[in-house]
Amino acid sequence: MGLPVKTGAAQGLRSYFRETAEPIQAAALTLPLLVCYGIGILVVPEARNGADLVSSSLHSLMAHLGPSEWLAYLGFYGLLAVGNVFLVLHLSKTTRFSPKWFWAVLAEAAVYAVAIGTVAGNLTQDLTHMLQASRGGNLTQHTGVVAGMVMSAGAGLHEELVFRLGGMGLIGRLWLGAKWRVPSLQLLGLMVGTALVFSAAHHIVEPFAIVPFVFRTIAGLLFGTLFMLRGFAVAAWTHALYDVWVIVFLQS
Repeated sequence: MGLPVKTGAAQGLRSYFRETAEPIQAAALTLPLLVCYGIGILVVPEARNGADLVSSSLHSLMAHLGPSEWLAYLGFYGLLAVGNVFLVLHLSKTTRFSPKWFWAVLAEAAVYAVAIGTVAGNLTQDLTHMLQASRGGNLTQHTGVVAGMVMSAGAGLHEELVFRLGGMGLIGRLWLGAKWRVPSLQLLGLMVGTALVFSAAHHIVEPFAIVPFVFRTIAGLLFGTLFMLRGFAVAAWTHALYDVWVIVFLQS
């Protein structure tokens, strides 16, 4: 009697993992990050992410509007929010996508965020001790709760867009072809190279120190692995929730 329930649950789980990794579903799941960040930097402009190419482009396009620039800017993100609602409704009718999966993705990403922080932290400690460089550089900066939340949303979305979706997904597809996800030395090299660039990019605006550089490189490898296995949405939310954990909660 219990077999149909178990079978249905297994099918639902497989559907969840498959559907949440699809590009259009990933867009529906991550657009809330874009909207929260885009509006948030109006309140705390110092939380702007260095990899953010969207808001700066919007400001450039709307600069000629004068006093109406901010109204148009808010209108753009308002349209994105409304559009995302319609996208979710459309996907719910045409695919097996369920709006409830948003909360499942958050829960899944929260588990990965803690795991990545723990693994990267432990590996960083081991490696820097081997290098006899246990000192140097903080991984966080003190900031307010609102700014920390906005910074986390921006980092999760834009850094995953640039370094994982662009650095791994786009370059991998162009370089390795349709089977770019198949494990190979070239793919491993791309993952390592992307992680190194991801880590180094943070030191454009902060002094170089071996501990944060090693930590971010390891974290970049883990985010890249997650991107390969679970897709963009889960990787972006994991990155964002990890940053919330570090910037907001570990500082308090």
